[in-house]
Amino acid sequence: MLKWSSGINNVNKQRLYLMHHNCIEIEKTKLVDNISIIKKWISKFKPHVKYCLPIKANAYGHGLVGTANIIQHMVDYFGVSCLDEGIKLRQSGITNPIIVFGAFSDDQVAELIQNDLEITVSSAYKANLIEEYCKKSNKTALVHIKVDTGMNRIGVKVNTAKSLIDYILSNPCFNLVGIYSHLASSEKPNDLFTINQINSFRSLTQYVKSQQPNTLCHLANSGGVVNYPDSLFDMVRPGIMSYGYPPDESNFKNALSHIKPCFSLKSKIAYFKVVDNNQAISYNQQYLTNNATRVVTIPIGYGDGYRRALSNVGHVLIRGGKYKISGLICMDMFMVDIGVNGTSYVGDDVVLIGSQGDQTITIHEITNICNTTSYEILCSFNERIPRKYIVK
Repeated sequence: MLKWSSGINNVNKQRLYLMHHNCIEIEKTKLVDNISIIKKWISKFKPHVKYCLPIKANAYGHGLVGTANIIQHMVDYFGVSCLDEGIKLRQSGITNPIIVFGAFSDDQVAELIQNDLEITVSSAYKANLIEEYCKKSNKTALVHIKVDTGMNRIGVKVNTAKSLIDYILSNPCFNLVGIYSHLASSEKPNDLFTINQINSFRSLTQYVKSQQPNTLCHLANSGGVVNYPDSLFDMVRPGIMSYGYPPDESNFKNALSHIKPCFSLKSKIAYFKVVDNNQAISYNQQYLTNNATRVVTIPIGYGDGYRRALSNVGHVLIRGGKYKISGLICMDMFMVDIGVNGTSYVGDDVVLIGSQGDQTITIHEITNICNTTSYEILCSFNERIPRKYIVK
């Protein structure tokens, strides 16, 4: 498996690119600028708010360790989904506090604590698993209580949260670091459901602060940061917008309009051929040439996370021209008919997401075709594609 780490030297990085035609390029300056813009925006409404960057799912496709290394000095916390992601960050030298949002099992408690990871407690049962280990090992666990204010995913219910808070605070096995919840529809402005969630959460923050004033209360995701200043408590967790995308697939407004995507997907022409008239390209003869033409093969497919739904409708950029994908996308490659007058050579750069010349293919264009969201498209690209961090 090809993957980047901070320990790969320049020689090995060059070799890695020789081994794979494809790469995801992350513009470091844009990523840093995005976080600076968001922090400035937040400070207009509430100063001294901590910043937790959700870096789960391989940093939304941007590369877990590479992304963390770039912006560790800019954020207070990292948020991961599971033990494995947290361990990878610790092994790479990341020292920021890390909160694990996802569920855990009893056999993971030891490693969570040993790696200085902050654990989400979503029920009394989960708290008991941690307590059992801590008593045996004479350890103390750093925990955040997750409260379900309406999403009905995980978390203790609001009406039973106070008893769990009291239990955690009174038990020497625990160090209660924070309490948090998650907004279900904050991408919609003036949403009554979101407002009710914020109010429910606020009532609990008042209680926990009366018991332990330094408890870190956090609620705002990207939609909360954009649309709901009242959701800015002690810390924010803007995920998708940190990487350059609005939470609702529309455009950013006001000062946030300076936020830009930092992600590009690129490949290279692997093969060039001339194909006669009325010939099928790829599986199941879903594309036929209408004259003798030139066809190129691009070595990326759904096995890398490039969506099969883009077959015959998606586009790529070659030598500044925009061309439609021809035929079904295969597991490891697809073809493009560049026309009888098209010019291309083996080794030419191909842009699948990003810009070339004055042409651009955006994530939004792809989400429209695939009837999905930027979150899903970004998270689809697996570690078979190397990540390259660049400055333009």
